[in-house]
Amino acid sequence: MDELALPFDDEPTFSVGQLGARIGEALQHAVPSTVWVRGEVSQLRTSSNGHTYFSLVERDDRRDAVKAVLSVALFRNDRVGVNRACKEAGVRLADGVEVRIRGRVDFYPPQGRLQLIMNGIDPVFTVGQMAADRARVLRVLAEEGVLRRNGDHPMPLVPLRVGLVTSGGSAAYHDFVHELEVSGFAFRVAHCHARVQGAAADRRIAYALRRLAGLDLDVVVLVRGGGARSDLSAFDTETVARAIAGMPVPVVTGIGHEVDRTVADEVAHTYAKTPTAAAGLLVGLVAGFDEDLRRIAHRVSARARAGCGVAAQQIVTADARLRRVAPAVLRRERRAV
Repeated sequence: MDELALPFDDEPTFSVGQLGARIGEALQHAVPSTVWVRGEVSQLRTSSNGHTYFSLVERDDRRDAVKAVLSVALFRNDRVGVNRACKEAGVRLADGVEVRIRGRVDFYPPQGRLQLIMNGIDPVFTVGQMAADRARVLRVLAEEGVLRRNGDHPMPLVPLRVGLVTSGGSAAYHDFVHELEVSGFAFRVAHCHARVQGAAADRRIAYALRRLAGLDLDVVVLVRGGGARSDLSAFDTETVARAIAGMPVPVVTGIGHEVDRTVADEVAHTYAKTPTAAAGLLVGLVAGFDEDLRRIAHRVSARARAGCGVAAQQIVTADARLRRVAPAVLRRERRAV
């Protein structure tokens, strides 16, 4: 009896490790030893051993969907140089940041994962990308007449009912609220928490603004503390800009450090350099109105005292005249009687 030959007997069979090694060898021949790749950082995390991992994604602008993803590993030794370069340029590796990075493509058999081993970054690309995006947003808003729409709202004389959008418990929150509290004025703050950094931060800020739009407020304030320039990217988006422009009350911004200026600052009614300065602006308006009332009250009191003085003198004069004239009038009347 003849044995039937299986159709795949002549084809080699690899172990998982052998195939992974073959894939790694193929990559070495197919891809340059060092490549530059650009994309958006997503799901960034740092492990306990100091290594950083994230996904580099390419998005489809028309559908706001991810077209391609590449896993990236930044090992501890390379991370020092990357962080130094980012710090000098005022940017930071964070979710949502557009970057151009350098590395080597590697296949990691233990996890069956293709990844880019990152060893460098071009921070100038990120800075330039942010500047270009900011310029585009400002141009679009200016063409549509949105840029100064919120500025058309009159600022209330006594803005005591304040809406606040910022991250709850942050330094920006405490700095702003503390400045109002120590003023001694009867401010009432409606705080709506929002993440002000990272993926989808712009949509969360816009949502918080829309929630406050339904309350009876005098003014809404949008603040966050300082950081790298890339940390403020959520405030350079059309989403936040249009949410500010659509607010029914004036919006005051206090974002970052004194040198920072975002699209949100350009669209808002009033721009303050820091969260503390934003609170100080409101305190100044209320204090100014309070001082005006004091001056008016002083003038009214002074005029009232002066009027009373004149009236008192008139009474004294009339009394003296009556004392002189009355006896003679009485004698004349008695003779007539």
